Amino acid sequence: QLKQAYHGVFHDMQGYARLNRAMVIVAMVEQASQRRWESFLGSLKLEERLEFNEGDVGLAGGIQVMEPSNANPTTVDAIRRFGGSTSPAMPWPEEDGVDAGDEDKFDRLEKLIVRATKNMGNS
Repeated sequence: QLKQAYHGVFHDMQGYARLNRAMVIVAMVEQASQRRWESFLGSLKLEERLEFNEGDVGLAGGIQVMEPSNANPTTVDAIRRFGGSTSPAMPWPEEDGVDAGDEDKFDRLEKLIVRATKNMGNS
């Protein structure tokens, strides 16, 4: 019971700390001059496109954060890329040579390999 009480108090403390930080940020932004605020926004370079992978530029309007590749491992690339015009009037091209059955087979094989390597590590 004591542990649960401390757990609740800890979450309350985190919430109050975040609210306090937000109040400090709002107070500082209110004191900043228009020129300084515009300079800060310019330093963020939000109009530049972000690079997803080397040579693969994506959307503008974000802040790129680099992380180690093993921090969030993914085995399936969720981004589908198509070459050609980006006009909304143009339809998406059909994917040639991609069979959904083949993808499922590869997914199952990959999961089997991952499970086997985990089991080898546990032995």
